[in-house]
Order: sequence, then structure tokens, then C-alpha cells
Amino acid sequence: MSELTDIYFRSVGRNSVLLLNIPPDTQGLLSAADVVRLREFRERVDRELPEDLGRGAVVRSSPGVFTVDLGAEREVERIRLAEDIRHGQQVESFVVEAYGAGAWSRVAGAGTIGASRILLPPPVRARHWRLRVTRSRQTARIAQFALLRSRI
Repeated sequence: MSELTDIYFRSVGRNSVLLLNIPPDTQGLLSAADVVRLREFRERVDRELPEDLGRGAVVRSSPGVFTVDLGAEREVERIRLAEDIRHGQQVESFVVEAYGAGAWSRVAGAGTIGASRILLPPPVRARHWRLRVTRSRQTARIAQFALLRSRI
């Protein structure tokens, strides 16, 4: 299961799709063994990407910068980002930073975001987090900036 989860993070987590290639039988049904594995996989992903710690948090945005105040210091192990791709994929590069000891420090960064980007940085404790778009084609429209703590 961990190999499949790694493939998920390397595909879906990098703005791609994951084709599981599980065919139905001649009656149009999935095999019982495949259904069990799919449920296990869904449960694993749900534990890896639980509810957003920032749900209900104060979020501020200004051109290219999105800041989240969690209200208290929390440990974050996963960051899930998504653009509102109804306006196209605009982000070409970005960084995610956490505020601590009086300064912002880089936690993660990458190129595009697109429909889905999942970052797996080392665990970081902070109350204030920000996403800075460092290069984009046009105005970045961020649909999701989720801060998560794995339950694995």
C-alpha cells in the first residue's frame, strides 16, 4: 500500500492523474479483491491528508501572497495547494513559508501548482503560514491552501 501511496503523491501530488488500471469483469463488476484494495488505498490517503488544520482560520491575500493564521502553533507535515483552473493554470513558481523566531523561513517550494500540488516537507510547527507566488503568467487564483498533519 505504501508503494501505491508514493505513486499517488508523485502523480496527483504533482498536478497529474493516477490511472489505477483496474478493469471490470465480463459482468461489468470490479473484483472483490480490487474493491478491498481500493478501500484500503482511500483510507490510507485519507490518513495521509486529513482535514485542513486551517479550516476556519484567518486567511489574508494580497497580490501573489496568501497568509494563514492558524490561531495557535500547530505541526504541519503536508501542504495541499490548488489553483482555480477555471481561469487557467497561472503559477509558474512558488514558496511556502512559516513564521517563527521573528522571521519567515522557507518550508517548501516548487514550480507549478495547477489543479493539485501536494508537498511533503519535514514537520514544522508554526502559527503563521504563507504561500508566495514568485512567478506567474497572470494573476494567481488560489482555490486551496491546506495545512495538514498526517495520521500515519
